Amino acid sequence: MGLHDSLLNVPERLRVWQQAGVRYLYCDPARPAAAVGPDAPGAEAAAEAVAQGSRPEAPEVAAAPDLPPGKAAPPAPDVPILASIPDDPSAWPGPWPALFAKAPAAPRLVITYSALGQDLTGRPDPRRSNLWRMLINELGLAGRNAVAFWPVSLPASDDPGRDRALFVAGLKRLSPRMVAVFGDAAAELVRPFEAALPDIALAFFSDPRPLLRGDTEAWDHVLAVLDPVRDA
Repeated sequence: MGLHDSLLNVPERLRVWQQAGVRYLYCDPARPAAAVGPDAPGAEAAAEAVAQGSRPEAPEVAAAPDLPPGKAAPPAPDVPILASIPDDPSAWPGPWPALFAKAPAAPRLVITYSALGQDLTGRPDPRRSNLWRMLINELGLAGRNAVAFWPVSLPASDDPGRDRALFVAGLKRLSPRMVAVFGDAAAELVRPFEAALPDIALAFFSDPRPLLRGDTEAWDHVLAVLDPVRDA
């Protein structure tokens, strides 16, 4: 059985469509005729895709950063701000010079947490004050000027980036053996600066609330991690 004449008289440029089984082409009368020759943009790729029975692949899209749902990326280190911090603490903006003056000259341990700025500049929480006093006693550091409290942020600050830079500048001058960071909020502010503090061990703990509730397991964990700050 021979083919119908209309299937034989097909221009060469359209033969690939005929071989793929296409018998009719619809032309929208409302649109001007587009170029259909082999030089038309995309004509060759479209024809090849139909002949192979596949659709053209969509352009590759770069994958989004792998972050947990609802989790924002941690703040990047404030390198330009850090470089602008004066070497002399007395030249720092208030109240940072007064806070630094209260710190021991060479502490073994620095403690920080998100509410520390409030405890140092506002009304301190007596429960946290008692907790830190107990911790210092347990570590054998009471009365030895071996522990400093240094905030990573201040309440109602108008420049959080500068606060973080001053926190790092203060740690570099204090040069403690270890920094104990309590709570996720403080940890997110401190972690980006780990590379800027290569000679200081950073220990990250959960929020102080389990310790305030008398969680003995959490208490023992803190003591075990901070054991290196005891007498060698």
